[in-house]
Amino acid sequence: MTFEMQQVPTPKNSSQAPARNYSKTTLKLLFGLSGNQCAHPDCHEPIISSATEYSDVKVIGQIVHIYAHSDGGPRSKTGLTPAERDAASNLLLLCPTHHVKVDVQHETYPAAMLLDWKERHEKKFSGKVTRAITDVGYAELEVAAKALLTTRTPPDAPSLKQIPPKDKISKNGLGPSIELLLTMGAAKSHECEEVIRKAAQLDPQFPDRLREGFVQRYAKLRSEGYTGDELFLQLNEWAGGGEGVEKPRGAAGLCMLTHLFILCDVFEK
Repeated sequence: MTFEMQQVPTPKNSSQAPARNYSKTTLKLLFGLSGNQCAHPDCHEPIISSATEYSDVKVIGQIVHIYAHSDGGPRSKTGLTPAERDAASNLLLLCPTHHVKVDVQHETYPAAMLLDWKERHEKKFSGKVTRAITDVGYAELEVAAKALLTTRTPPDAPSLKQIPPKDKISKNGLGPSIELLLTMGAAKSHECEEVIRKAAQLDPQFPDRLREGFVQRYAKLRSEGYTGDELFLQLNEWAGGGEGVEKPRGAAGLCMLTHLFILCDVFEK
């Protein structure tokens, strides 16, 4: 499906806005948690219009920046990087009517209000991910864990160390969408621990190799410039097996990634 997002004209008093740069993983998260519905609390307009006898299916929803895409735009916030402006945590899907309203009457729709809409809307429509996680069993978690392994254990690999998840989320500037994914993924934390424990009985180095696989991928993505929400989404895509995998396998990757996120002393600024 082609994402063809219409844009509201830039206000005359704003500076030239940089090009928008939404990654595939960001778009997948936005649409996956949208419930195919405008995020305005009183609106039920679809984001994607179904095919008709004469027309193909079309994306009619529009991406709204909670904090403006440019310093002079509606709800502008200085100091944000281009990546932070286009991160999933700063984006909302609305119908065309409400997109125009929240931007041209931005005083009526402050950022705090839109953030609240986003959090409540995504929680409401997170059922598909929750159902996929429910279907995850030991076999899927084992496959996901083995996919994260390195081939060897570095001699100086530190032990797994627990860090309060809330502190880690805050320290890395992860948004409500990622926090929601982490909350859902944590539902299988006990099963993840069991997979690691049983594997360690046969391969004592398994936990360290698992951690190191996660650390190496994290470091690679950091070196490529990924941070915050987008870094987590890239890790989730990798842990879930990439495009085209069955839902339980992808959900198992999220569960194992969540478990490692909580345990490992990485993913920090």
